[in-house]
Amino acid sequence: MKRIYLLVVAAVLCGIAVFLRVPTTELSENFDSLKPELSVVEAGTFQALNGTNVDVLGSGLNANLCSAPESGNCVDMGGTGGNPQAVLQSVKPIALEPGITYRLSFQLIGSQRGNPTSTTVSFGPYQQTFVLEPGDNMSGIVKNAAVTVSEAQQALLTFTNNTKTEEGSLLDNVSVTSTGAGSGVSAISLLLVAAGCVVLFFLRPGWLGVGTGV
Repeated sequence: MKRIYLLVVAAVLCGIAVFLRVPTTELSENFDSLKPELSVVEAGTFQALNGTNVDVLGSGLNANLCSAPESGNCVDMGGTGGNPQAVLQSVKPIALEPGITYRLSFQLIGSQRGNPTSTTVSFGPYQQTFVLEPGDNMSGIVKNAAVTVSEAQQALLTFTNNTKTEEGSLLDNVSVTSTGAGSGVSAISLLLVAAGCVVLFFLRPGWLGVGTGV
């Protein structure tokens, strides 16, 4: 009877292992490896588009503006030099597939210089505009927003500064992770793999006591 229980447990675990996968990091950027400077057009895994720029703030350059919950370096979406509507976009697209859940996280806080800011975040079907009052360090904090698609597509993560001043929202700790079986794994193949796990269990020496003297 004990081995029967083990058989059932093994089959269930095999099925779960097929349907689920370890979370995969698709994108991760905290800007801490960058040199703090103004008028940046390449910021780690991101780039500024259409002739715009952003400011990387940190040690020796307005580090106090990267206030909690942000830490280390952060990016001022306002940039420098009358920067109209700066656009910061991921350099490499992420392949979004049906059956996979993508988790989007980022910290977007209000300017520490006294003016309200507006930033639009876009990633595949996800789009949201954050209007933040000065010092707002809660409304723009997004953790593990679920993004799914019905058809495969290539997606870029984009942060657009809607505030036409040099005082933009402050961005930090951006990440995208993915979990799921994916569209390439059909229901039939899932059943076959699970059945294979069961067969392998039955082929083990001494299953159900046979050959063990039990």
